[in-house]
Amino acid sequence: MLDAVAELILEFGFDRLVGSGDDRTTAQQCCLFVGVVIVLLAVALAVVSGPWYGLAAAPVGVALIAYGR
Repeated sequence: MLDAVAELILEFGFDRLVGSGDDRTTAQQCCLFVGVVIVLLAVALAVVSGPWYGLAAAPVGVALIAYGR
């Protein structure tokens, strides 16, 4: 039950992030995609290697997502 709720929240958040702007340029769409991938990799780095590695990678992904929005 808890995993279904978490999946619903993540899916809703991802849909709002990616699907909310139809007037994005190609560069913005690319930055948004790469930013989401980098943030996911930062989470994986934080889990596998330690929180400092994830925190080092996360600002790059967040900056790309902010530009892509």
